Amino acid sequence: MINITITKKNQDIITIEAKGHSGYASEGSDIVCSAISVLTQNLINSLIQIVKISPDYVIDDSAPYLYVSIPKGLKGKLYSDSQILMQSTELGIKDVANSYKKYIKIKEKQYDD
Repeated sequence: MINITITKKNQDIITIEAKGHSGYASEGSDIVCSAISVLTQNLINSLIQIVKISPDYVIDDSAPYLYVSIPKGLKGKLYSDSQILMQSTELGIKDVANSYKKYIKIKEKQYDD
């Protein structure tokens, strides 16, 4: 199962973390893992190349594990553009999870300062 944690500060997304294999199919043929991987890695690439920020992130394909966080202190247009991408990724993740409920678990938590 892929365990995804979305951390929010009020309604804004601060981090997205994904751990584990879905178990839907064998490695290399698993469309559920592929979908989540594409969504989350595209988020990182978009934050870097489109918004032009340096998010904190970790990608470990062997685990598998992915973590992405927007930088603290981000403000204005950079912050709002980052939120659009984070929220878009959340929508995509939830859509995949709704189609493959047995293979993805999503947990939302509030950020503690």
